[in-house]
Amino acid sequence: MKRWLLLLVLPIVAVLVCRCTPGKENGQADSHSFTVESSTPAELPAKDARISLEVKGDVFFTGLLARGEGDRYTGVKSLSGNGNKSFVLDIPDNTASSAVSYRISLSTTENVAVPSYQFDYTQAAGGSGQIPDPGTDPDPDTEQREVNVVVTEETCYVSKYSSVLDGSYLGFDIAPRETGFEWGISSSGLDNVLQSEDIAYEGDGTFSALLEGLSDGTTYYYRAYVVVWTGGRGVYYYGDILSFTTEKDSDTPEPPSGESNQPGWYELPVMNISASGNYKIDALNSDLYYAWHMCSGGEKGPGGKTARNYTVCFSAGKHCPVWVAAPRHSMYNGSANRSNAYRQDAKIPTDLQYKSKETGGGCNKGHMLGSAERTSSSATNRDVFFYTNIAPQLSAGFNTGGGGWNTLEDWVDAQVCSDTLYVIIGCYFDTFTDGYGYTVSPMTISFGGRNDVGFPTMFYYILMRTKNGSSGKALKDCITSEIKCAAFVRSHTNSLKGQKVSSREMMSVSDLEKITGFTYFPNVPNAPKDNFKASDWGL
Repeated sequence: MKRWLLLLVLPIVAVLVCRCTPGKENGQADSHSFTVESSTPAELPAKDARISLEVKGDVFFTGLLARGEGDRYTGVKSLSGNGNKSFVLDIPDNTASSAVSYRISLSTTENVAVPSYQFDYTQAAGGSGQIPDPGTDPDPDTEQREVNVVVTEETCYVSKYSSVLDGSYLGFDIAPRETGFEWGISSSGLDNVLQSEDIAYEGDGTFSALLEGLSDGTTYYYRAYVVVWTGGRGVYYYGDILSFTTEKDSDTPEPPSGESNQPGWYELPVMNISASGNYKIDALNSDLYYAWHMCSGGEKGPGGKTARNYTVCFSAGKHCPVWVAAPRHSMYNGSANRSNAYRQDAKIPTDLQYKSKETGGGCNKGHMLGSAERTSSSATNRDVFFYTNIAPQLSAGFNTGGGGWNTLEDWVDAQVCSDTLYVIIGCYFDTFTDGYGYTVSPMTISFGGRNDVGFPTMFYYILMRTKNGSSGKALKDCITSEIKCAAFVRSHTNSLKGQKVSSREMMSVSDLEKITGFTYFPNVPNAPKDNFKASDWGL
């Protein structure tokens, strides 16, 4: 961060123009300029100093700070107003036992710090003030103390799903109000904030914070920040942008190099996976992107390997998930609180996703795989808040207490069993009429900070499990008569509020395949996709 020492002397009026480029990142931003005029002689009694300041540019003039003993600045007078205005400051009497100098505090209208501009108008103790000769360079042997500097440190710890971020600060004469880190999955998109809980003091200090819920094998960017409260407002100071890459999880499955190119989890539909740079796309449909997330909390599944969280198929054109597939089991239940950690998913191109957690179109943020279904750890819960797991759902009568979707979700919760319930939660975007006679037509809405999001016309659940529920058998070891599967389909309408689950919304998995065009459960060839019995599900 740049610092400026303003030195000049004139017999009657001293004029200084300073041009500099402070800003949000590494000193790069729009130029700011200001003029300082002294309407007083170079030598004057301490009590008679008057400084006239004219500020030009997009800056806020927040105050004048006096510097006394111990390298500490204290506020003298708070100011307000933006650029292209003039201010007059009456320098108060110097009652200190030593000389006092002054510093001007500025910040941009974006609430981002501009370095404090210091001028060496000095009042001697009980004596006279003087503006030094501008031709006199500072003593090269005098150490120039850095002030208001923030340093982003290299991270000292990186794992598969977490990292410890470190920062430090130098020369802050006011104790920071807040310290922390901005982070994201691109250097131009540091949209997430992680606040440090370390206590900050004036002068120099360090701080750190644990960042959890990351994806394995992914590069993240971050920078440290410090907030100082001065002139009645928070002023931000930033360090450089650095990056780190999480470790690759050896348990994360990669598609086998065979004709099927299909991961083997039971719940997955057919995925024609092809690589596209760092992303996975459908080889037959370039609109579809794939990603899977393991449990970031380190939960272990059978064989001691990291358990999977969920897999998502995401539409580039609709900017919305098409389906999410996941296992449901008691091992995912715990005491973790709802994290509300809404953010973009590094495994899907971020320019295709929502830009913010803003809602619209009469919808709220509807989880495909719900937060309450992943409470085994805070880190694992955070990952169900990726935007790729969120679809717009009507808030009045669909995704609300007693709403059409919430009612179905509650019913599905009761189907979880010790043998594992395998679920696919999906969206549909063409005109659809459900078993209750409700028809919904497609449209485009504003949602998530975008104005081009597809409005789902229908949502569905596909469920598959053993009929017994506690047989102790894997599905691959079961015969067809030991397995049950069915689809539960509801139009996306508020009219279904209060509608209990019934056989009217059920259909065979193969019939839903004809509607959506996806092929479900290829890894369970014995699954009875062509038929179902409502009575098998208590309906």
